[in-house]
Amino acid sequence: MKKIFFSMLVATMTAFTFTSCEDVPAAYEIPGGGNGGNGGSTETVGNGTAENPYTVEDIKKHGATGSNVFVKAYIVGFVPEKAIDDAKFTAEGCEAVSNVLIAASADETSVDNVMPVQLPVGDVRNAINLKDNPTNIKQEVVLCGNIEAYFGKTGLKSVVWAKLGDKEFGAKPGTEGGGTGITGTPKGTGTKDDPFNSVAANTEAAKLAANAVSEQGYYIKGKVVSVKEAFSAQYGNASFYISDDGKADGQFLVFRSLYLGNQKWTEGQANIQVGDEVVVYGKLTNYMGNTLETAQNTTYLVSVNGKTEGGSTGGEDKPGTGEDKPAGNGNIAIDGTTLTLSNPSVQAGATTVEMVPGDFYTENGTEVTTITLKDGTKIVFDANGEKNGPKYYTGANYSNIRVYKNNTITFEGHKAIAKIEFSCDVDKNKNVNCVGNETATVVVDGKKMTYTNVFTEASGGGVQLRINKIVITYAK
Repeated sequence: MKKIFFSMLVATMTAFTFTSCEDVPAAYEIPGGGNGGNGGSTETVGNGTAENPYTVEDIKKHGATGSNVFVKAYIVGFVPEKAIDDAKFTAEGCEAVSNVLIAASADETSVDNVMPVQLPVGDVRNAINLKDNPTNIKQEVVLCGNIEAYFGKTGLKSVVWAKLGDKEFGAKPGTEGGGTGITGTPKGTGTKDDPFNSVAANTEAAKLAANAVSEQGYYIKGKVVSVKEAFSAQYGNASFYISDDGKADGQFLVFRSLYLGNQKWTEGQANIQVGDEVVVYGKLTNYMGNTLETAQNTTYLVSVNGKTEGGSTGGEDKPGTGEDKPAGNGNIAIDGTTLTLSNPSVQAGATTVEMVPGDFYTENGTEVTTITLKDGTKIVFDANGEKNGPKYYTGANYSNIRVYKNNTITFEGHKAIAKIEFSCDVDKNKNVNCVGNETATVVVDGKKMTYTNVFTEASGGGVQLRINKIVITYAK
């Protein structure tokens, strides 16, 4: 009897050993609930490296965590709006480019067994999203990003690299040169008389930390390779790629550039075309650590095919400090629950003033319109044509002003404003930092700064801005 038991034990251990050595195991259930408690296994199949990526089960059932970790899975669907319960396990009818769902099995159809993946703007999104790439459904993919909460579940965000089949997209951590994939010869010094070429712009932007913006602006020259977003009357800007010869090798992304003369494009003006030779001016950024581009709201066309009508060939190599700068776009930065608006045309001084919602409102659900601060500065809130306008909400653990999609906030300072810092709340039900939409804009016009919580999708409301406190810093 002992011999029979021993033989069965050896056979069981042998089977387990062979199963554990598979690179990508089939889906399995973990005894004891799979949470590491009550006798359940706590061992992961992968270790999160490029050589041995995590599986979805490693993350969901074993609690694997980390930043810049590699995950191997199948693309199984997408979230069409803001609730994962609305997930679609198909590519048909997909209009969402900002996310996909991954799972251990290509045939998964339960939201309990998937991980939502946030696709940042850039090469990874362009290659992976199901709207533009419907044949990606049920394809195996390897992704590199940070394990974070997304759509109220454990997900993968800040994805910097992806591999689909034998093709790689984005910047793979640990590769030579920081994984920027920059090719070609850099030329130029970035000045008006000696602009960067696309390779030099990529090289300079690659020196920046993730989401950092260069202190100064640069002139960049090249031919339009492709147009990502043409100029439109709605936003007045465009996004396009440029290179030395108009081919994709060594291309650089000009992101949300204003038109000639640092003005918004209007109907009737010539639009950007593939093959156009352009000079642009703007600051650089390494967006999310994986996309090298001009910084949003700092960029404009200097010339198109040698023509500069519509404004000066302008742009200064360094920001000025005067208060009478023309209207233009400011910068937006998000760090956790802090949203910062800044005016690149002025230098920050030491004078500040703050606004705390509870100092001005006490009743829950109060409509918010105009707040006048102690120094005379006005903050004007407006629904901007939307059904839901800014309101004050308060409870046992919160007191904030909520700004909804496309609502505006205009700051009318007694002098030029250099920076506005919002301390924001968290939506604990969705586990989302309420810092407004990624597509939000800020426009500077003399002593005024106007923030718009822009939302462009066909449905849904995007991300609210929930304000706990505002600190305004004036220019020198």
